[in-house]
Amino acid sequence: MSSSNYSQLESRNDERLESLANKLATFKNINQEIGDQAINDNSLMNQLSNSFDSMLNNVRNTSGRLTRSMRAGNNIWRMVGISLVLFFIVYNLYKFF
Repeated sequence: MSSSNYSQLESRNDERLESLANKLATFKNINQEIGDQAINDNSLMNQLSNSFDSMLNNVRNTSGRLTRSMRAGNNIWRMVGISLVLFFIVYNLYKFF
């Protein structure tokens, strides 16, 4: 092989090597950006998960309090009803006598 052919071949190989190095650096940067975005998204997902867990606990607590108040409310309505019935009985008895 002549020296000019060899230098041309080596020059093309150097250009190709430089092109591959640039592409590799680009892929490395893209991969790094994807990794950073995945870390940020994971952090956001953890925050959302914590928020939903907190909301679920609040709903459970509220539901429990509502259930307790409804149960207590039944007793109150019974007492109100009994009081009204007794009032009408006493009123009618007082009215007749």
